[in-house]
Amino acid sequence: MKVFISSLISGYEAYRQAVVEAVEALGHQVIRAEEFPASAGTPQQACLAAVRESDLVVLLIGERYGYPQPSGLSATHEEYREAKESKPVFVFVESGVTREPQQETFLQEVEAWATGHFRASFSSADELKTVVVRALHDHELATAAGPVDEAEMLARARALLPNGRHGGAPRLVFAVAGGPHQQVLRPVELEQDDLARDIQREALFGEYPVFDATEGTTTSIRGGALILEQPSASVVIDQAGSICVVQPARRNRDDYRTGMPALIEEDLAAALARAVRFSGSLLDRLDPVHRLTDVVPLAHLSGTGYLPWRSRAEQAANPNSASIHANAGAVTATLTPTRRHRQALTHDANRMVEDLMVLLRREIRG
Repeated sequence: MKVFISSLISGYEAYRQAVVEAVEALGHQVIRAEEFPASAGTPQQACLAAVRESDLVVLLIGERYGYPQPSGLSATHEEYREAKESKPVFVFVESGVTREPQQETFLQEVEAWATGHFRASFSSADELKTVVVRALHDHELATAAGPVDEAEMLARARALLPNGRHGGAPRLVFAVAGGPHQQVLRPVELEQDDLARDIQREALFGEYPVFDATEGTTTSIRGGALILEQPSASVVIDQAGSICVVQPARRNRDDYRTGMPALIEEDLAAALARAVRFSGSLLDRLDPVHRLTDVVPLAHLSGTGYLPWRSRAEQAANPNSASIHANAGAVTATLTPTRRHRQALTHDANRMVEDLMVLLRREIRG
């Protein structure tokens, strides 16, 4: 495993060396800026490239923020943003110091992703070495199921897509598969009444409802998956912690009584945002110890026929006519790269929704 050390260098030499000793004691490879060879690019370009090549980042946060780069962020801050969505970040915060205002703001940003990162404090080099060894060892145990295989995860996410379960009505689907691939729920756990009850309650009345409270809900186990189903929506969870949320693509039917049917972009975006955040919350319920570290999400539209894709303003301005788009039936949108850090489902949901919506719109409009 390649471990990148991200921190200030000046004044932090003893702490960085403690991390080196901890990483090498466990047989892993250290990547640090002090050992980079001369190159044609800038030192920070070399550091960001090294972050991308690493398997895990150790981030040390002390009292000083560091000199801003052209982006306005410190080198350490840039390295964190490069890493946070694609790989584990282990955050170690120096205690007993007064942080500069910019460093405190940086720490608050990191803490917003706290459930996606390992976090511990330290006050000496020896203490830092101890907590780094423990954190890396626990990470090894947690990921013993195997490597994260992006292609395999994408295949599982695609396999979740419904096959005509809700008839021909237009449906918006959000599916997410986690990795490394392993059993998250035992068969007996999948059949426990409290699991189905909790999911149904959240789907109907939670912070991100994906079900219609006016419709009845049925629960069943089929094909090794728990299925909660309404006439127009469903939630599917399998033993690997994969999740599929199906919602109507046209929920607010009152909006269309005075004009031709259409796919309204704002409604789709709101439904997709609910599905993404609901899935992130549900995954925390299914896998509270974060054995699944990464996810592959995708969005899918089915049964759209030749419905035009329009904004609310476009529909209001010309409700009785629209251009018919080339693509009909079903379209799927995946991100590039498809793999994301698990916490993106909750802490970066807005950007995920924006990108998936743009990709769906491109596919529908051809």
